[in-house]
Amino acid sequence: MGKSVKICGLCNKNESVDSHLIPKATYRIVVTKSKSNNPVLIKGNKIVKTSDQVRSHFLCNTCEGRLNKYGENHVFRYTYKKTGNFKLQEILKKLSPESEIDNALVYSGNKIPNIKIDHFVHFAAGIFWKASAGKWYFLREPLKNNQLGNKYEEQLGKFLKGDSLFPDNMVLTMSVSNENEPFQSVIFPVHEKQNGIFQHRFYIPGIEFILRVGNLIPKSIKEKSISHTSGGAFFFEHLDNSPLIREAKEYSRIKMEKLKKINKGV
Repeated sequence: MGKSVKICGLCNKNESVDSHLIPKATYRIVVTKSKSNNPVLIKGNKIVKTSDQVRSHFLCNTCEGRLNKYGENHVFRYTYKKTGNFKLQEILKKLSPESEIDNALVYSGNKIPNIKIDHFVHFAAGIFWKASAGKWYFLREPLKNNQLGNKYEEQLGKFLKGDSLFPDNMVLTMSVSNENEPFQSVIFPVHEKQNGIFQHRFYIPGIEFILRVGNLIPKSIKEKSISHTSGGAFFFEHLDNSPLIREAKEYSRIKMEKLKKINKGV
């Protein structure tokens, strides 16, 4: 029997190739200074330094190229690379914010030179969609998929292909760290329900994205989003205030303490 061919999960036409859930460029950013030289990856209650990348035969070369062209290539020019090299943060520090909300400064994307907010939208939408629509494995264990549900997966897929605008019943927000040393880990997409609204989050060093879905999203959130605000609005803040980062750091601290005790023979 011949080898079975897997079809691309986005276009449903071409043969799929080896794909990454989180772009390879992110792994290079979070490589630690440890002897193992492996990035720190977080999924739920798992935190590890590993060379394993979350990958699967899921997209074709054409669709991979589309995600790169309309999102990843632009976004990674401005993300955190290392101490003193966080281009988006450097730009924001030189500009005046539009407003301030709960200790977070709010900036308008269309007033930032050379920044293409629609590429940040496409990038984040691609990660959330891939995490939900694909079958991915982390440390040989399957990641939970279909987090968005079939309805929202289909809508987001059409947007990524360029067949429709960003769905009106979804809102994407973005927060940029104002810290000199942002949390240097990757946190894979997770979701929870708050006040009747499903929230999906993921984090790359220095930037957190939140996708809210459903018909109960307040207008005030839409008005401060990168998906529905004219020009795109986003936050510049201390990301330790984020529940996602706070929980990840606490879990990391507890695990490190346990490892120290084990190494000391306690």
